[in-house]
Amino acid sequence: MGTQSHGSRLLSKGTTPHWLRDLAVVGLCAAIVVIGSAARSEDEGADAKNTETSEGAESTLTMSPLPSGAPGKPAALVSEAAPRGGCDFPDNGFGDYLGWRPLPLGRMLVPSSLTVPPDGGFDLLVHFHGTEPIRKQLAPLGLGLVIAGLDTGTLSSGYKSTFESEGTFDAMLSAISREVALATKNPAARPRSIVLSSWSAGYGAISRILAGGRDDVDAVILLDSLYASYTSGAKMPDPTELAPFSSFARAAANGGPLLFVTHTAVPTPDYASTLETGTFLLREIGADVPATPPAQDPFGLSRAHDQNHFFLRGYAGSDGDAHCGQLRLLPDILRDHVLPASRP
Repeated sequence: MGTQSHGSRLLSKGTTPHWLRDLAVVGLCAAIVVIGSAARSEDEGADAKNTETSEGAESTLTMSPLPSGAPGKPAALVSEAAPRGGCDFPDNGFGDYLGWRPLPLGRMLVPSSLTVPPDGGFDLLVHFHGTEPIRKQLAPLGLGLVIAGLDTGTLSSGYKSTFESEGTFDAMLSAISREVALATKNPAARPRSIVLSSWSAGYGAISRILAGGRDDVDAVILLDSLYASYTSGAKMPDPTELAPFSSFARAAANGGPLLFVTHTAVPTPDYASTLETGTFLLREIGADVPATPPAQDPFGLSRAHDQNHFFLRGYAGSDGDAHCGQLRLLPDILRDHVLPASRP
């Protein structure tokens, strides 16, 4: 997988203290006034603007995945509509799913029509942060995915600490497999493909999972969901904190597992924003960083880059509604990019 074997580094001396960043986040959450606001914190600090959402709509992402070895595609050649903003997601029920099943860590959904082959293989999506908006969007679509979700609070540090032990994610996968085995009456049930997705602070869980050097993750989707501390004395994202994602990005750009990164233009003055970490990843894969054109609308596509299995989409929105709007991209990212690549 090319993932890094190290976790994120603690903030170095001279960075903004944890309590001050927590206070800044509280102020930001109050300003954008969205449901259950949340954000980012690193091991010692840097919290992000996040918004615990309530109800969703749809995105209009239409690009197909590039074949392995295809050249990158500049933003000028990308035709995609921006996600609609706002934190209200209509609830159209559970569709073909049987309702939430509790897990020792998180909860999950199993389609009632799910059948698994004799070897027990099923397609699994594990989402971190904002599980209800994801359920409201994905459940009615009948994608045939087993969906697991986890919400631990509003800070990335909570997700990181949850997966501090390397065995935690394996235990979660085992619990999911047991539930699928019960639902399908197939004791051989096991994931044949694993997709990890996160919104806002949820990237903290994925950071720890990838840092273990796993080779069974087929795709990672970061929905306005990658932050980092600044290096001491410079406003540059800390490369040590981003190492698991850098390694995964390089592997994706070389035709390995898929990485889809989206970002807004929401500013985070005391730590690296999703826009800044997106630029960092572009440089990590040797891509020319696209210039950001003037915004055409509040949530307009501002830049894009495709390189084999690496995809980046940047949007111009800079408030809580734009942040929530990124959740609406997930259905089409799955349909147009991830599932065609992961299913035979």
